[in-house]
Amino acid sequence: MERTYYVSLLEKLSNAFGPSNFEDDVREIISEVIRPWVKELHTDSLGNLIALRPGKNGKRLMLDAHTDEIGMMVRHIDARGFLRFATIGGWDDRMFPGHRVTLKSRRGHFYYGIVGMAPPHVLSPAQKEKGIAAEDYFIDIGVNSAEEAAELGASVGDPATLAYPFRELKQDVYVGKAFDDRVGCLTLIGLLKAMHDGELKTDMDVYANFATSEEIGLRGAGPAAFGIDPHVAIAFEGTIGSDFPGVPEEKRPCAQRKGPVITIADKSVMVPRRMVDLMTNCAQELGVPYQYKMPVYGGTNAGSIHQARAGILAGCIATPCRYIHSPNTTLYWPDFENTLTLAKRVVERIHEIA
Repeated sequence: MERTYYVSLLEKLSNAFGPSNFEDDVREIISEVIRPWVKELHTDSLGNLIALRPGKNGKRLMLDAHTDEIGMMVRHIDARGFLRFATIGGWDDRMFPGHRVTLKSRRGHFYYGIVGMAPPHVLSPAQKEKGIAAEDYFIDIGVNSAEEAAELGASVGDPATLAYPFRELKQDVYVGKAFDDRVGCLTLIGLLKAMHDGELKTDMDVYANFATSEEIGLRGAGPAAFGIDPHVAIAFEGTIGSDFPGVPEEKRPCAQRKGPVITIADKSVMVPRRMVDLMTNCAQELGVPYQYKMPVYGGTNAGSIHQARAGILAGCIATPCRYIHSPNTTLYWPDFENTLTLAKRVVERIHEIA
């Protein structure tokens, strides 16, 4: 595997700005990379980036990964230029205070701020114990009036992210934002590259959907699936690695360093047994470590894809990432390598159940 190539691409994807419905920068990066490898490439009216590699047998395979990340949106600017915000996607409100924020204006340029709150020195004991909701925080963008904020380009509706740069934490471990689901995007890009290079072959028409707006209700993938009308589909994700202090083993959806994660069921889908069995058999055939995602937790685009039209056979393979839905997510690189290896074999054999 061309590790330097993939790490560099993950850095670009992670650092790119892309809250739900504002994934333009992410789509641009992906489009530039995959355009030489596909016959057709377009962005639909919702913001899904859809690529096609035609096959020979008339069967359609949909491969999906979402481009968006959780974020915020400016909802009010007060007289002193402080910004109040609403959340985009599934945040834990404890996450916000003290973090740096990247915002994007309607003119398309970035400006920056800090999520502020009162310091503990001025709080009463009762105030220290009280939980703070996202709507009670504010963003300080360094101005002293609404007029200064406007001059900076700030306006209601501006999207934002908590943003920290991608970096190597130690050998084989990387940290950055939005690995949910830029790691899935990297997996899908890796599959298209393998097809282009002749390493991966299938006679099916392959539609690669880089989906919009997964984090606000799986909104992009369902309409994309309706248009593609696939015989079978696979979603690729970065999922809830939670093998760390404070989470009992029986409540851990999955763990890092144990390989790709196969979904049996979550809050959005019950994966048909023949799909789970195929993925499992492929992992066993390759000798790739694998694990099942503990049922109940989370949801993926497989949940909206499988309900499109009259119903679509759909499954999910994910890479375990710690601290998803935070500005600093970690990835153990061999987990990604094994996920891509498994995904290639599943794509080669998926026609068996399509």
